[in-house]
Amino acid sequence: MRVIVTGSSGFLGSWICRVLSAKHEIIALVRPSSNTYRLTNIDGLLIERRESDGWADFISAEKPDVLILADWWGVGNHDRNDAHQSENIDRMEIMAVAARNAGVGLVIGVGSQAELGPVSNRITEDLPDNPTTEYGKAKVAARKIIQSSLVGSTTRFTWLRIFSTYGPCDIDTWLIPQLIDTLTKGEVMDLTQGEQEWSYLHAFDLARAFEAVIESESTTGVVNVGNPQTIILKDAIQIIANQLGAKGLLGFGKLAYRPDQVMKLEPACESLTAIGWKPVVSFENGIAQTIQWRHRDVLTPLRCEDGQEISFNLPPRR
Repeated sequence: MRVIVTGSSGFLGSWICRVLSAKHEIIALVRPSSNTYRLTNIDGLLIERRESDGWADFISAEKPDVLILADWWGVGNHDRNDAHQSENIDRMEIMAVAARNAGVGLVIGVGSQAELGPVSNRITEDLPDNPTTEYGKAKVAARKIIQSSLVGSTTRFTWLRIFSTYGPCDIDTWLIPQLIDTLTKGEVMDLTQGEQEWSYLHAFDLARAFEAVIESESTTGVVNVGNPQTIILKDAIQIIANQLGAKGLLGFGKLAYRPDQVMKLEPACESLTAIGWKPVVSFENGIAQTIQWRHRDVLTPLRCEDGQEISFNLPPRR
C-alpha cells in the first residue's frame, strides 16, 4: 500500500516508517526545517518536505491508500498545558477533509492515554474521556473532529491510543533514556519509590500494531496500543540498572509523587489481539537494545520472544 506518514521525523513516526517500509511504499511528510536523522537508512523511504499548510494539497494530489497523522506539537511535559495545543486540532481537520475528498482508504490518528486523565483501573477502549491537561483535551477534540469529518465517506478511521513506549531514537528527557544516561555516567538517579504498575511497549511492537491495523481491513474506532503485561516501575528500573552494573546508583524515594500521579497503567488491547497482534519484545531484551543504541558501538539484533532476531540499520545517536 501507499502510505503517507506525518510526524515521521519523531520517535514514534520514525519507527512506524522503518517497520512499514519493509512491505509498503512510505512517504514521510515533514516540514522543511525538520531534522530527519531518525529516518536515516530506511530503504525505499521517500521524504517529502513541505510546510504544514501545504500538506492537505499534497494528500489531495497523491491520493494514498493510508494516511497516518502522527504529527503533534507539544508532546513534552512542559507544553502539556500550553494554549497552543488547540492549534493541532485545525490541522488534523484540514488533513482529514483532504483525505476524505481524495478517497483515502484509511486514516489513522494517534491518540494518548492523556485523553482519559488519571485512571487506576484496567483501561478499556470504551472508557469515557476525562482529560485533565490541555494536551489531553486537544487529543480528544482532534479525534472527534477527524471522525466527524469522515462520517458518511468510504474512508475508514482508526484512532490508535498510545501508552508508554520506549526504544532507540527516543527523546532524551523521558524516564528510560534519562535513567540510562545518568547511570552510564556513574551518577545517582533521583527517583520516587517506584511503586507504580506500568505498561512499557517497545517501539518495534508499536509499529507492528500500526501494520496490523492497516492490514486488517476492518478495525475502526479507538484502539489501545500498549503492553497488556504490566511491570512494577521499581522492577523495570532495577532491570536497567542491572544491565548497566549500576544498582548502587538508584535513589529510590528521593522524589515525591506528583499530586496527580497515576499509580496503575494497564491498557486492555482487545482490538489488536483480535487481529492477531501481541508484543514480541520482552522488556529485558528491549532495554538491552536501547542501552546498546545509546552508549555502545555495536548494535546486536533485537531478540523477540517468538524466536526472531531482527536487525535494524538504525542511525547513530546524536
